[in-house]
Amino acid sequence: MTRSLMLISACLLIVLTMAAGAAPAKRADACTWGASSVVVEQVNGQYVESDPNTTGCIP
Repeated sequence: MTRSLMLISACLLIVLTMAAGAAPAKRADACTWGASSVVVEQVNGQYVESDPNTTGCIP
């Protein structure tokens, strides 16, 4: 009986540890990842920059 109780306790501890490790992280701050790019072309001898093209989460 004692061995079974110890085995069940150990299994429960392992399952709870894995569940806590797999929980998604909560972020309090705003999203700050993403990518931004611009294109620069030469038009009539002048360099012209396009508007930024953003992807991902940039606040």
